Amino acid sequence: MTYQSVPNRRGAFASAEKKHPFIDADSHIEDHDGIFDYLDRAYWHRRPKIVHIGDMIAHRTQRNYAWLIDGEMRPKMQGYQASCHASPIVTDYAKLKPVSTAIQGILDVDAYCAKMDEIQLDVATIYSTLFLQPLTRDPLFEAALMRSYNSWMAETCAKKPTRLKWAALLPMRLPDQAVKEVHRAKALGATSLMVLGTVGSVLLHDRRFDPVWAAAEEVGLPICVHVGWAHDGIGEGLDSPAAAFILNFEMTIVFGFFSFLGGGILDRFKSLKVGFLEGGASWFPTVLDRMDKWRVTPAAEVWPAEKAPIDYLREREIYFTVEGDEANLPAFVDLIGADRILGAADFPHTHYAGGKLGEAFGSIRERDDVPDAHKDLIFGPNAMRFYGLKPEDVHFSKPTQSTQG
Repeated sequence: MTYQSVPNRRGAFASAEKKHPFIDADSHIEDHDGIFDYLDRAYWHRRPKIVHIGDMIAHRTQRNYAWLIDGEMRPKMQGYQASCHASPIVTDYAKLKPVSTAIQGILDVDAYCAKMDEIQLDVATIYSTLFLQPLTRDPLFEAALMRSYNSWMAETCAKKPTRLKWAALLPMRLPDQAVKEVHRAKALGATSLMVLGTVGSVLLHDRRFDPVWAAAEEVGLPICVHVGWAHDGIGEGLDSPAAAFILNFEMTIVFGFFSFLGGGILDRFKSLKVGFLEGGASWFPTVLDRMDKWRVTPAAEVWPAEKAPIDYLREREIYFTVEGDEANLPAFVDLIGADRILGAADFPHTHYAGGKLGEAFGSIRERDDVPDAHKDLIFGPNAMRFYGLKPEDVHFSKPTQSTQG
C-alpha cells in the first residue's frame, strides 16, 4: 500500500532565529572502568577488566584494548557473535578521535559541555556504548552491572543537570528487577529507559515484559529501543563484524519496532512513549509495508495487535532518529510526521565538522529538500516533548550569528 503522510500535529518553528535549545537525542558515553565503581560487593571479584590485546585486531582498527567480562571479550571482533565498538576509551582508536578520551568517557563534565558548546549543542541525552550488547550469560550479574552504570551516570550528569541527561539501562532478562530499576532510575533523574530490539532471542511483546512497560508508563519515562547486538540466535550465525553490524546491530531494532506496533504492547499500554534510536529512515517504511500486507492476509485472525501499524504512528507518541545523509529522508519525514523526528548527533561516535551541530545535524541543516520548519522541530522541540523536558530543565545558549538558520 501507499502510506499517506501523518499530519503535523503541533505547528512549527521558524528557522530564521534560534528559539529553542538544540538537543542531541542520542549522545553516547564511551564506557570506562569507572562506571563499575558502584558494583555490588558480592560481584566485585568479577568486575569487568580492560585488557590489552596487542595487534590481534589493532593492525586494522586500532582497537588494541577490550573488556574481559566473565572470561569473554567485548567487543568481540573475530569469529561468531561478533561486535564492534570503541569502548573502552584507552584504545588507540579512541585516542585518534578529534575529542579527548576524558570527554568521550564524560570524565570531565566541564570539558564535555565545552565541546557541546563548540558544536552548538545545548543538551545531550546520553546512552551507553558497552551495553549495546549482552555482556554476560548471568542475568543477576548483568543486573548488577546495569545498576552500577545507572548510579554512575546519575551522579555524573547531576553535575550539569540542565545539559547532561541520561538513559537508564534495564535488566530485561529479570523483569521483576527491571521494574525495580525503572522506579530507581526515575528517582535518580533518568530521562529515558534504554532497551535493545530483543531480549536475547525473546521478542519485546512477550507478556513477561508487560510489568516493565507498565512501570515505565506509570513513572512517565519513554522506552528507547536502540540498535545493538541484541539477538543471541542471530549472532551465533554471524562470523564477522560486517555481518554482525548489518544483520544484528542494525536490523534487530526492526524486531522491537514489530513488537510495539504489531505485537500488542501499545494496545495494553496506551500512554507509553517509545523511540527508535539510530535505526535511520530506511528499514521502517519497508517493514511497515510488509506488516500491513501480512495483517490483511487470511492469517490476520492471529495478528496480535488491534490496529494497523500506521494507526499507531498517527495516534501514539512514537519517535525516530534519522541520519542526515539518507536519500529517503524527506519521504520518511512525510510518512512519520515532522514532529516525530529526533535530532541525533551520535556524539562522540561520529566525527563532526567544527562550527556545526555535528555531521548528523549539519547534514540535515544543509538539505534543501527538508523544510526549515521541519528542521527546527527536529533540532529541539521534538526532543523536549519526547523526553518530557520543561524549559527550566534545559540549558539554552544565547542565540548567536552562528546559530542562525
